[in-house]
Order: sequence, then C-alpha cells, then structure tokens
Amino acid sequence: MKYFIQTILFLVVSLGDIGSRIYANSPTLYERTDSVWGMEWHSVKEQPEWGNGCRGKAIRTDGYSTYLNAELESGVKAIDTWFALESYPTDTASCIALLDKYNQLSFSLCVTRFGDLVAITRNLDKGTSKTFSLQKRINCFEWFNIALSMEKDYFSYFLNGKQLTNIPLKKEKNVTDKWLLRFGKDFFEKKVGMYDVTCINGLIDRPCFHSLFKIEQLEEEALIARNSTPVLAPVSRFKDDFNRPTYHLLPAANWTNETHGLFYYKDKYHIFNQKNASSIFLGQINWGHFTSPDLIHWTEEKPALTPDMDYDKKGIWSGCAILNDKGTPQLFYTSGGDKNGIGIAFPADNNLVAWDKYEKNPVIYGQPKGFTRTDMRDPFVWKEGNVWYMIIGYGIEDPVSPHGALLLYKSTDAKKWDYVHLMFEGNPEIDESGVFWEMPFFKKFGEKYVLLVNRVPHNRIPARSQYWIGKFENEKFIPDNPVPQNLEVINRLLSPSIWQLSDTSTVAIAIIPDEISESANYKQGWAHLYSIPRMLSLKDGKKLVQHPYSGLKSLRGKHMGIEKRRLTGTSVYSISNTEHQVELCIDFYPKDATKFGVIIGKNPAGTEQTSIYFDLNMQELVIDQTRSSLREGIPQRIRKDKYSVKKDEEKINLHLFIDGSVVEGFINNEDAFTTRVFPLYENSTQIEIFSNGKNSEVKADIWQLEDAKVKTNF
Repeated sequence: MKYFIQTILFLVVSLGDIGSRIYANSPTLYERTDSVWGMEWHSVKEQPEWGNGCRGKAIRTDGYSTYLNAELESGVKAIDTWFALESYPTDTASCIALLDKYNQLSFSLCVTRFGDLVAITRNLDKGTSKTFSLQKRINCFEWFNIALSMEKDYFSYFLNGKQLTNIPLKKEKNVTDKWLLRFGKDFFEKKVGMYDVTCINGLIDRPCFHSLFKIEQLEEEALIARNSTPVLAPVSRFKDDFNRPTYHLLPAANWTNETHGLFYYKDKYHIFNQKNASSIFLGQINWGHFTSPDLIHWTEEKPALTPDMDYDKKGIWSGCAILNDKGTPQLFYTSGGDKNGIGIAFPADNNLVAWDKYEKNPVIYGQPKGFTRTDMRDPFVWKEGNVWYMIIGYGIEDPVSPHGALLLYKSTDAKKWDYVHLMFEGNPEIDESGVFWEMPFFKKFGEKYVLLVNRVPHNRIPARSQYWIGKFENEKFIPDNPVPQNLEVINRLLSPSIWQLSDTSTVAIAIIPDEISESANYKQGWAHLYSIPRMLSLKDGKKLVQHPYSGLKSLRGKHMGIEKRRLTGTSVYSISNTEHQVELCIDFYPKDATKFGVIIGKNPAGTEQTSIYFDLNMQELVIDQTRSSLREGIPQRIRKDKYSVKKDEEKINLHLFIDGSVVEGFINNEDAFTTRVFPLYENSTQIEIFSNGKNSEVKADIWQLEDAKVKTNF
C-alpha cells in the first residue's frame, strides 16, 4: 500500500529545500494558541498536552503542528531547555531556532532524520545557508539538554553541559539584538502537503532564560535526567475522539501502514508495522512493534528497526518474520537505499524489544540481472523440506503489457540467498492484477497452496488483495484458475499478515486505511489502523473463508437479544444505542424480500447514516455512505460488488464488529468486507434493521464491547 504519489512526496522532501521558506509567524492550518510558561503555544490540538519532565511538567509536541514562540528579552545571555524525542523527524527539524526581527538571519539547532545534531545559519538577503555538523547523535526516548549562550560576536551551543561549537555572528545591516525565539519547530518551513517537517515529536521541558550562564548547573541536571524516563505517549490526546477505535490495534498517534512479521514466541505474539511517528504521511518509515498475550490486548514497544545505515537510509519498508532453523525469530525487511534490497535482523535481547541488523546486510541488493525495475520490495519467507524460499513483490516493465510478478530466491541457512527465477507472473488483461505486486504471502492449506498479492493502484484502479489457489511444482506456482479471487467482497482491507496457530488454524491481521482527506487526517492526528484477528481456512480447496477470532468474545459486555420476528414491508426495527463499540450478529430470513440489511451510524435527526444491505435483484452487496458524515474531508459514496444470494435462501447471517470509525463484516462465517464511517455527531450510533419484504424475518444478538486500548511501553 505504499502508494507511488506518497513515495514521490517523501523523495521530494529528502532532496532539498523544495517548497520551503522562512516565515516568522508561520501558522499551521486550524492552529490554536495558548500561553505556556509565558510563551505562545501553537498547535492544531485543542489545548496543551503535558508529560513528565526533568523540571516538572513538559509540553508534548506532535511532530507537525506544535511549537512555542517567544520574543527574547534584553539582558538574556543564555537559554537552555530539555528535550526528549519519541522519533527522529521526517526531515531536519529544529529544537531551538532564532530569527532576527527583520527576518534576515536565522540560527537553528536541529536534529536530522538519523538523530545527528547540526547547526544551521541562514541569510535571507543573500539566500544562503550554512550547516555545521556537531558530531553528536542523540537517542530517542532519552532526555537531552540543549543550551545556547549568546555573546557579543558569536553563539555557543551546548549538549548536556558540554560545549559543541561556536557560531560567528556577523552584524549585518539592520540586525539588532532583538530576536524571535522558537522551540520545537524551525522558522524555515519545509512542507510535504500540509505537514511541516521541521517540527520535532516529543517533549519540551521548561525553557530557562539566564542573565548569568552557569555550565556547572547544567552538568548536574544532566546526571539527574539520565535517571528519568520520559513518558512520551499522549494518552489524553484522543480522549474525546469517538471515531478512534478502542479494541482494534493501532499505534499511539500519527501515521501507520502495513502490518508484517506476525509470529508467536515464548508466550507472546509479535507483529510489526510501517510507522512514521513524526507526522501523518508516508515518510521516515520505521518498523513499529507490538506484543500481545492473546491477539486482543496489545502493547506498543519501541520501534524495532530504524533507517540508520546507508543501505536503508530511505526507509525500513515491509517484510516478514520467521522462526529460523535454530528456533530464533528472524526479521526480513526491505531496505530502501540507493538501491532497494533485503535486510535481516536478529533479536538483541530475550524480550525481542531490541533488534540488531545483520552485519552482512543487505543480503540481496538490487533487482536480478536482466530486469529494469528497481523497486522490488516486501519479502515473504517460508520453508519447503530443507530449503528456505523467499518471494519479493515486483513488476515487469513490458511496454505492451506491464504486469506484476514475484522474484523467487532460495537458501539453505536463511542468510545467503540465490536468485532462482520468476515464481509467478500476472496477466492484467485476464486477471486484473495490475502492474506491480506488494505484500505477497504463500501458504499451503492441506494439499493446495494459496498465493496472495496486493496490486498497487494504477490508472484509477484501486489497490486490492487478490489470491490464487494452485500448486507449487519445479519452484513455480501453477494456479488452478488464471483469474484470482478477491480477499474481500467490498474492497477496503489490504496486506494481511498471517501466522499458523495450529495444524488447522491460521490467523491474519491486515491494514484498514482511512481514505479520508489530508486535512481530515491533519485535524484527526492519526491515520489508519489494523483489523481484528481473522481466521483463514480453505474451503473445499476452492475458496479462502474468513471468520472472526474466537478470542474477541472475551470483550463482550452488555447483551441485548432480538427473538425471531417478522420485518413487515418497509418497517424498521430500531435499536437505541449510545455505544461506539458494538458486535452485531443478525440472522436474516429473506423469504419474499429483495433488499434487506442494516443502517448504522445514524443520529436521531437522520442527517447521518450508513446503509449496508443485500440487493438480490442485482446480486450485490451495497454499502451506501452518501449520508454517512457531515464532517469535512470524508468521502460520500456508494461502494458495491457482486455477491450471490439465492432468492430462496433460508437464512443469511451478517456479523458486524463496529469500533468507532471502523466496521468489519462477515457473511455466513465465510465472506468478509470492511468499511470506515466518520460521523460528525457523537450520537450517530443508532442501529436499524430493515427489509422490503412482507414476510421476511430477523433474529439478532447485540453486545456492547469492552475497550482493549493499546498500551505503550516507552
């Protein structure tokens, strides 16, 4: 799901000062202001957020909109403050910045994408800048002190009480001793879409202004700070966001993308994700990490892998995990460098929280000889007999018929890999599988193999998870049918990560994107989430079927049952409900009905509602969201696809899991669909069951579901 346009935006921000500018009073969209420590607080947030600091309370930033402004008073000789970062920025971002009152000179102490400290001076009159490397790298999740001493002819920077460098201050025309001061964001803007990437993501402790600068005091504070652990996850940020799910898996804030690497080891499940904690777009991609004892209650750990080597400097992209021949977990990831490649990582501790990259990375570097496309990605690894195999998502640049393909590699030790050939190729004219494949998985169910890929968007055809059933012979996949099947009836869920729980039981967790506008995500403060665990099996060797993981029953709370009864004509059975977390299991007995289903997310005024129904005349499943939300930036449309239901079908079961904005549905415990609903009104929770038949009947069970909010371990 790494859409090409988002990748291009990330590359733009990495190339230089494109679309950037100096602007002293740079307001963010929907910006609010307040007073914090006598300084101006700016943010898209409703009010300042706080965490524990070294000097008391510390202000929490979000990585793209939150910062502090002040005017430097005369007599101040030095400034110092403490910072703790949750993540490195998407681009070079400022901790402390100064700008003269005429907008001519700026001085910034910054952190790069890799955690290196640099000092940057800019002369606006001349349009020039100079960067000073300070030869220091800071760590995330640790406090560090930055101090700035202002003498007559130079600035001096200090890290934890130790001097870093002196920056000469040449008195330019019209430059005075009056300076504008900023914490957490540069005066020099650089944007990707709406997002300013010169902001930091973490905590800012109380700044101190000194008329007399005492280095000794800072050295003492530095020793104290090393023993304190900053609390960086803003648990209160989304307390009023009723659209944010509470029993689905998602990170603490900001951007997430595909899951990968689901496995079970020493009484814990582990799953990883594409994560940008510093903003809400595809950039600065790390491998986020979650652990769970039961696939329901998750803890977000510190990122397992970050881009810090030349071969992965452009991002740690998706991959998979295995238990190798020694029974040790082993990660495989796409390394984004000057060429795409494949890297390996091993656990550095028994808790699998810290990971070490393999010293011989990348184990695969660039595409095989004879192929032109360079963006190979998303390895999936499995074992056949004594041989390890790896497939990598790829695309063939054929001028007549470009198509998706899978590169096949093999190994005897899961470390040294040799290219074999293309294991399988698509044919878009027949199978509509697109021009490039991502996030493949390949698994044997009984005597059959299932190959699943995710086609990327192309020519206005959206991304979709598709699969073939077939056999694996002579290191080639041979499908039973050249035309793949869709993983979901209505296209929304993508890129499932799988793990075999037992000989007959396979679980999958996948990404469910928001698909809302950039401005809506900006105000919301987070993007995307992951599905509930789903059980996969192969029915009669012909079809993947899905049903919800039984462990979800542990979340059931208050129950309401509807005994079997008639739904007469267009009458509606209304369920008064004030909860945003609901499980709804409905048995429809259609009889003479040609249209029946459920309305969810409806408010008492009827101005918001979403309809999910079966149309037997058209043989379709329909999700009508033309009135789903009055909120800005939310798509209003109808989604539908073919779904065969016999008119004399005795019973149709519709099983819905509603959690804030996400709705996951299962039909007859076999087929699945997903949608997202973002109502404006908190009371848009009413549920109605309807049918157009005179003799149709319904039976239902409704449970309110308890929260299973993700905890943070940092």
